[in-house]
Amino acid sequence: MHTSDEIYHRVLWDPRFDPERFVLGIAERGAPPKRVLFGDFVPGGEIPWHRVVFFEADGQVVWDRASGIDRVGETLAGQAGPVPAPAPGDVLVVPPTNRSTVAWLPPAELWPPIQHIRREHDRQIHRWPPHVNVLFGFVPQAEFTRALPLVSAALAETRPFTARLAGVHWFGHREDATVWLDPAAADQEPWARLRESLELRFPLCGSHSHGFTPHLSLGRTPDPHLLARKVEALLGPMTARVDELAVLSRQGDEPMRVRAHVALGSGDVHLSEGPAFPSEPPPSPPTPER
Repeated sequence: MHTSDEIYHRVLWDPRFDPERFVLGIAERGAPPKRVLFGDFVPGGEIPWHRVVFFEADGQVVWDRASGIDRVGETLAGQAGPVPAPAPGDVLVVPPTNRSTVAWLPPAELWPPIQHIRREHDRQIHRWPPHVNVLFGFVPQAEFTRALPLVSAALAETRPFTARLAGVHWFGHREDATVWLDPAAADQEPWARLRESLELRFPLCGSHSHGFTPHLSLGRTPDPHLLARKVEALLGPMTARVDELAVLSRQGDEPMRVRAHVALGSGDVHLSEGPAFPSEPPPSPPTPER
């Protein structure tokens, strides 16, 4: 069962939900719960999350702490639908390589605190920009001419959405662990939809046997508890608009380079053959004087 704050942020940030449809029930001592319009509730204010006892959508209870009801996603019935299968021939059956990926790159304004942590703990900081892999490994760069139209078709099936980066987790290894930031704290569904749309067109790509966990790697450490506490102290929850994915690849010993940007919703493709990413994003150009 989701927590009340997870439900709140899912309704707030998922563009498919209309917050005006929702009402929160707030526990009152010695009285029935008080109904509060979603837009009138202030997270982090005087009402703690444990006092949020139910959510209603259009007058129907869709989340209830006491009874365990958790069906907020059902309010989307008929809106998103299953990921459509590609047309015959719109599939590229090519073995993948770990030298290419389809990924989301967070906007430049989020880089400084992320890179501050990676600079100390991530040996891959000069090879990879901050990123969330959606399909890794991907087809070789030599196949990008055939692949990009399929990436475009896949991404056109998912509208842009707002991601909430919050929560620090780790993958355990034999002697250390990879610590990562959760980019799907608001909702896993749009990330899963992107992944599924791409997998349908590139059936040999991705790690199908281990499922898909969207994550933004911050570094490896033998003491993940210590690093997690450090990250939580330095990084508060962040939000960012996911409106495009990047197709990246590398040759030889060079870093990963962005070869194309593909927009969500429209599938528009913009080729990029610029230099490899810097350790920090470039500053914005100065505003010309008028």
